[in-house]
Amino acid sequence: MGIWERLKSALGGGSSGGSDRDGLYLYVRCGRCGDVVRVRVNLANELQQDFSDSGGISGYALRKVVIDATCFRPMPVDMTFDAGRRELSREIEGGEFVDQEAYEAIRAARSDADEGRAGS
Repeated sequence: MGIWERLKSALGGGSSGGSDRDGLYLYVRCGRCGDVVRVRVNLANELQQDFSDSGGISGYALRKVVIDATCFRPMPVDMTFDAGRRELSREIEGGEFVDQEAYEAIRAARSDADEGRAGS
């Protein structure tokens, strides 16, 4: 292993197998322009604690604003999690959640369309 690979691995950029234990990926399609966005939520740092009446942590909440690269429309996302950081609910305004396969298919179709225009 060369020096750059060791440095990359030490800084967290060289994880093998695509493991991302603290990350949750959301795939969002804009309701206005149809652009799709992949958003990473860091479950270790981005969640806000919710407390029970006894003072213990009862769960977590997330508020994140997603902005696509086409029409730049803000799409607020609200999510709730239990005390074990397992997702309980999610809501979005101005867009919709899609799965990874739909995200990749839309991106591939747009890439093919862009290549077709460039070749004309």
